[in-house]
Amino acid sequence: MPEPELTSPQYPATGRFLRLGPRTWLTALLGFALFYFYSGGGPNQASRFDLDRALLEHGSVMIDRYQENTIDKAFFKGHHYSDKAPGSSLAALPIVALARVALRYVGIDPITHSGLVAQIHAATRWVATLPALLMCLAIFDWSIRRGFSRKGAAFAAVALGLTSPLWAYATLFWGHVLSGFCLLAGARGVMTLTQQPPTKAAARTALLAGLATGWAVVTEFPSAVPAMLLTAVLLWRLRPWSGWTPQLVAYAAAATATALVLGAYNLAAFGSPFHLGYTHVQGFNGMQSGLFGVTWPRADALFGILLSQRRGLLFLAPLLLLGLVGHGISLVRSRQRRIAILSLFMIAYYVLLNGSYTYWDGGYSYGPRHLAGALPFLALGLAPLFDTLRRCLRWLALAAMVGAAFLTVVAVSTDAMTPDDVAKPMSQLFWPAFREARVGLNFRSDDVGGPATNFGLALGLDAKHSLFPLFAGLLLAGTGLLISLREPASPRPTENGDTPQAVS
Repeated sequence: MPEPELTSPQYPATGRFLRLGPRTWLTALLGFALFYFYSGGGPNQASRFDLDRALLEHGSVMIDRYQENTIDKAFFKGHHYSDKAPGSSLAALPIVALARVALRYVGIDPITHSGLVAQIHAATRWVATLPALLMCLAIFDWSIRRGFSRKGAAFAAVALGLTSPLWAYATLFWGHVLSGFCLLAGARGVMTLTQQPPTKAAARTALLAGLATGWAVVTEFPSAVPAMLLTAVLLWRLRPWSGWTPQLVAYAAAATATALVLGAYNLAAFGSPFHLGYTHVQGFNGMQSGLFGVTWPRADALFGILLSQRRGLLFLAPLLLLGLVGHGISLVRSRQRRIAILSLFMIAYYVLLNGSYTYWDGGYSYGPRHLAGALPFLALGLAPLFDTLRRCLRWLALAAMVGAAFLTVVAVSTDAMTPDDVAKPMSQLFWPAFREARVGLNFRSDDVGGPATNFGLALGLDAKHSLFPLFAGLLLAGTGLLISLREPASPRPTENGDTPQAVS
């Protein structure tokens, strides 16, 4: 049902400031929140950053000079290497190089402690925080293109960004967020290609889809299976291929280019394009079982990542889990069924993969970090769910979102690098620390990326008042977003070419 015009008595015209569009307010809300925190260093971060240092300082992929700062490393033929997929390090390389130039310009030696901390801050923002923001905005845009309301799309985007472990992962120099964003972008591109004619624009879409899908694998190796699934969907849906030659060539060329990057790195480090760093990982004997530690799903692991208070999504991201209900609604109502089916496959894959991994809990982590690739596909189910709710239930959903976001703030502001020996992090760690104004608790790796901090602390506020700017900014941007969503929107075609009744 279309909503009233802004000029009606019920909704008087607002000032220009508050008439910014929903996407602008959403960007402000999520961007301010995601960029507010930095969760410090650690072995995972150090392993990735050491590769950047080795490349920039010595033109080598060997991290021998820095290897003592991390336990996440590979040892091959007398030398140490990062055991991680190189995608996040390579993506961060340009921004780290620019940071070094800027540091020298202001008179700071890049290899001093303060210089290195500044560089890893920049790398984290570039390959984790920014992709997290883009991921949420992509959920918003794709939900609208699928024909769902702007309110439902905004609900999905905010739920992903502010009520799930994504917020924590966006503050750490890991590869999970970048890989998840690339998979989402690849999925969007593939599904778009299957619903439009073979035009020049389709060739550009294919090129970007191939690049995104391929780089997801270069960044996190477990993304290989979802990447193969997307490629199979593309090939199946574009039959006969004779009319899609330019698009398929563009997709294949982009994906091949990313494979060549990975192959070149593996060749330089381990002597073969097909040799992965996990083959020679040190100190984690469980990686030698099965396929790099992946065997068969175990009940205790599945319980841990889904239902336990220690790592389970039921406790840490209950709103996001409701995306499963939304996908079910799409299947029953035959609305965007293909995307719902694809999303469910992605979710099931990551759940089974994480449940089959020897180190399923992810070490020092807020939530099951190996499930990060499933988070955007869970969020895709929230817009169809929200649009089926009655008005009173929508207000209840909004209240639940505010409460869930507050609990996530409590966790991210205190210790996003949650120790793996805390059985009930919220009651035993996060809430006591938050109540006592003990924020930014990750000092464990002060020499690798620096301690955890936040924007309020950077402004000179004490720990007790350091979150005041955050809450003020969220209140302002959240209010602006709610007001902007009351404005009517012109109907626009969905990805199937249909015009929905209303997409406001």
